[in-house]
Amino acid sequence: MQLSKDDLLKCINQSVDGIMISDHRGVILYVNEQYIALTKLSKDIIGHNMQEYVEAKVVEQSTCLSAIKHNRVYTRIHHELNDVEIISVSKPVYNKKKEIEYVITNVRDISTYINIEKNLKQTDRKFGELFDAIKENKQELVVSSPEMINIMHLAQKVSKVDTSILLLGETGVGKDVFAEFIHKNSIRKGERFIALNCGAIPNELMESELFGYEAGSFTGGLKEGKQGILYHANKGTLFLDEIGDLPYHLQVKLLRVLEKRKYSPIGSVKEIPLNIRVIAATNKNIQEQIRNNKFREDLYYRLSVLTLLIPPLRKRQGDIIPLAVYFLKKYNSKYGVSKKFDTDTLIQLQRYHWPGNVRELKNIIEKMVILSQGDILDFQLAFAHEEITEEQLSLKSFLGKKEKEYLINMKKVYKTTREVAKAIGVDHSTVVRKYKKYGIS
Repeated sequence: MQLSKDDLLKCINQSVDGIMISDHRGVILYVNEQYIALTKLSKDIIGHNMQEYVEAKVVEQSTCLSAIKHNRVYTRIHHELNDVEIISVSKPVYNKKKEIEYVITNVRDISTYINIEKNLKQTDRKFGELFDAIKENKQELVVSSPEMINIMHLAQKVSKVDTSILLLGETGVGKDVFAEFIHKNSIRKGERFIALNCGAIPNELMESELFGYEAGSFTGGLKEGKQGILYHANKGTLFLDEIGDLPYHLQVKLLRVLEKRKYSPIGSVKEIPLNIRVIAATNKNIQEQIRNNKFREDLYYRLSVLTLLIPPLRKRQGDIIPLAVYFLKKYNSKYGVSKKFDTDTLIQLQRYHWPGNVRELKNIIEKMVILSQGDILDFQLAFAHEEITEEQLSLKSFLGKKEKEYLINMKKVYKTTREVAKAIGVDHSTVVRKYKKYGIS
């Protein structure tokens, strides 16, 4: 089956690249819609010579005319007035006499690439000193997006008020990090910060872990008894993570503790005074749990005197690169290496949907640092043994094929990898790495 002319033009018109075809003099014969959208030229340019737009200073320099003049592929980055930066590549098409018959020009918006590189440089400078400070304080509160800066300021404010706080958000957004941040900015910062994951301890053991027990209280217990977490957290901060998983019968006892500021170990009638601050966190819909009689409404109101909602990473993209840089510095230091990001990896980090939030980003950066060969991190290695959706796979495959085709074509024009790097505007090491990746000899 062959494409008709109309179908071929229809497909070309849907290209993400702008495409322009001219004759051997530079007279424009065809443009697709994306070319007009990217260059901001008038729709009636067909039939005009590109030289007209150069002389009128509408176009600073034409790669099409340069390709004709120098009889070779010509590449240039254009800095447009509307803050859009595009890369333009013009390639001659020859007739049987090896004379230029047409010139095909591809243009692509590279603003995303440029902005990410600028963002990376700014982030690297900004977090150089911050990394040392965070490392010294043993906390990982890295924020850059307006949303998280506002939440951090609110966390600083509520940390000064010695009352219960409820942190809400998906798994992996950093609720534990915020809890410790609040503690370290509170009047209790010199006391203990103790975290208890209510979903990680079996229900039958939770009560003894939380309240402790007297000697001989039950079979299998320690002979001398055990002091519970409430005892060890006294005067400090108790962080109850995944509070939504706390057994219903213990919710009553916890509520009583918060109201009376006293508790009794299992098997004891003695009440022990308690002076703690409680920070609770959950990824569950507490209101729904209350409706389904799985969480006590009175305990909810007691815990949620102040509430902070931490958004998922996909809704605060301004934090992705700063967090990635921070984790890279952390794992470079841990493993004694000097791995780096390239633009491609940063773009993939920025575009990924992060279902596991900050925790997933942290794990992926560590995995890349460990598995990547050479100094440049390889994003694909982070998913080497994980399931990838058909849509993700097809997109990556398509982009990889196009990149390989482009590099093979550039190799035909230029003799060395250094010449290729100069022509397409990237580092020589990037071209060498891409050649190796795609098996281009």
